[in-house]
Amino acid sequence: MTELTSTTSAEVAREFDIKEMVVALCSPTYGPVDPICAKSLRASIMFAANRGVIWAGDSSADKMGYGASRNTGVQHTFKTVPQADGILWVDSDIKPEINSIARLLDCANHNELDFVSGIYHQRTGYHNPVFHAWNPDLHCYQPCADYPANFIGDADGCGFGFVYTSMKMLRDISLSEEFDPKTGWFPDKRDVGGFGEDLTFCWMAKKAGYQLKVDSGIQVGHLGDQCFIGEEDFRRKQKEWYETIDKEQKPHAWGA
Repeated sequence: MTELTSTTSAEVAREFDIKEMVVALCSPTYGPVDPICAKSLRASIMFAANRGVIWAGDSSADKMGYGASRNTGVQHTFKTVPQADGILWVDSDIKPEINSIARLLDCANHNELDFVSGIYHQRTGYHNPVFHAWNPDLHCYQPCADYPANFIGDADGCGFGFVYTSMKMLRDISLSEEFDPKTGWFPDKRDVGGFGEDLTFCWMAKKAGYQLKVDSGIQVGHLGDQCFIGEEDFRRKQKEWYETIDKEQKPHAWGA
């Protein structure tokens, strides 16, 4: 686990290590797009562009299934932007801050990471963070609820709401034994008792030898019922949640 050296709001204007990164955008939509999320995404993209990111293409798919839309994004990027360093994944219900994209790409580039996610929280329930540790005893992913602030650490799985993946990683996964060309990088196995396309991708990435990283200093909003869910909402619910579960089911203490 690596502590960030600069995390204050004053760092918005600092020099990011993202100059001449070639990045494709993949922001799939599955229905109506919230205008606040769309406006925030545009502002964050422009902020990153003004600090040197080269936006090489838009690989976003519209109104397709979860796995199909993400597979289409990867295939489109390989076909149309072969020189790209990676793909930035932003779901259409995510509200980034002005510097969120620059910070995520800076984290990836400066630390030579092939996979890094910011943190967003579930829209309902206890608003758990959408990144996980694998529990081998229960054979399931558990949310990393007790996470420290401003750290870059390991995760076993996460959602794809706000993620950077390198093209090298995507290429290596396609060459691995676990890869099936019929289902691609994002097999959605929820209908057969498995995991969704995002966690299945994470499982394949780890099998291919890649470590997944999460930067807890990068927090983005997740569109809920007429509001955006963030860390403060989760913290309010955390104590109530812990009182309802057995000790052995307590979530993984990330960074402890």
